[in-house]
Amino acid sequence: MLPGILILLIFLAAAGLMYTRRLPALLALPIMALSIATVAGVNQPDWTLESLRTLLFQTVLTDGSKRLAGAMVTTMFGAMLSQVVMRQGIAQQLIRWAAEYAGDRKLLLALILYGAVAGNFSALSGLGAVIMVGSLVLPILVSSGFTPLYAATVMLLGIAVGGIFNPANWKLYIELLGLSDVVVRQYALQVAVIMVTVSVFYLLFEGRRQSKVFAWAAPAVGFEVEGPRVPVIALLTPVLPPALMFFFQWPDIPAFLVAILFGCVVTQPKRLIPNVTAAVLEGLKDVSPVIGLFIGLGMTLNATMDPTSQAIMDPFLKAVLPSSALGYVAFFTLLAPLTLYRGPFNLYGLGAGFAALMAKSAVLPSLAVMTAFMSVGQVQSVCDPTNTHNVWIAQFVHESPDRILKHTLPYIWVFVLLALVFMVGVRGVMG
Repeated sequence: MLPGILILLIFLAAAGLMYTRRLPALLALPIMALSIATVAGVNQPDWTLESLRTLLFQTVLTDGSKRLAGAMVTTMFGAMLSQVVMRQGIAQQLIRWAAEYAGDRKLLLALILYGAVAGNFSALSGLGAVIMVGSLVLPILVSSGFTPLYAATVMLLGIAVGGIFNPANWKLYIELLGLSDVVVRQYALQVAVIMVTVSVFYLLFEGRRQSKVFAWAAPAVGFEVEGPRVPVIALLTPVLPPALMFFFQWPDIPAFLVAILFGCVVTQPKRLIPNVTAAVLEGLKDVSPVIGLFIGLGMTLNATMDPTSQAIMDPFLKAVLPSSALGYVAFFTLLAPLTLYRGPFNLYGLGAGFAALMAKSAVLPSLAVMTAFMSVGQVQSVCDPTNTHNVWIAQFVHESPDRILKHTLPYIWVFVLLALVFMVGVRGVMG
């Protein structure tokens, strides 16, 4: 009992340090992993200093840092494609086309720009991409008469939906829960459809309530988005990887590589080599913080999935995890806000360890764990005031990240409920 309590206290301490921003997740996760492994190591039968050293140095630090190597490589290629979409003017062209098509029809403009943001972020990632796209989209929405809060939410919803389609984000579920890429893609598509439905409801419901407001240092409608014009066919670049993976069952790396080459060839074929080189170098630079986070996540996974750690935590998990379909829906819906502030349902925080323990506990099927975390993860994607992109968007539109949280959380909470009910009632993930 005491070792289990100590491990829970370690989780709570790490959560508190990240919540108060006294320690970034980049450092909190390795520290948490080593602390949990130490508690587990000294509770092994006939433990010795040598066995503890092996657990800490080999299992956690050495093997753990490489555990998510596949997800790291996929993320690198995703970042390279992101650079192609930005540097070649493809993202700007997509937003320019969307705004020109909608004209002065406000609701149509919001819907089309939401689609353009989602399409871009099926390939884009990172704060730099958010700044580039947001600097174009947000002034257009505000100058069209929407409130800054509404404009920020349109942007955040588009980023979240695009992220569900982004193959780089699927790899973590594949490696964490041992599911096949085909299964993850299939269920990601279904979650995305529900998320789009809730997003469109928000856009129409809140959009109709908008009153005319004055623009703040924003271009008037009829603006001109800066950036080179590219052929229409280049707009396929962001959606090529998920399309190749969904419809032709391509692996992720070849799909990304084809999209990178395609984007460079159809925009500036004579500069293929320098453009690809620049995308590789800049993409690797952009993704370095995420790689550091994945290293910490891998250490956490190895620490929590050690047989001794599992044996210690199993009684606690079996006492709290639901075993029925109704309990599953109620449990993850009510506790969905625990994804905020790198909480225990956030895969890029404490959630990696919890998800692995849930899957290994045999109380919940791995598929149920994946769909639960993929659903509640949207609370973090859209609402979390500690996200760097939430902070930047809030500052850009002169809003508070906490106000965005309060405004968006009710809608995303409804999405979580709908997604979990669908997964249980229609897909039978608890069966």
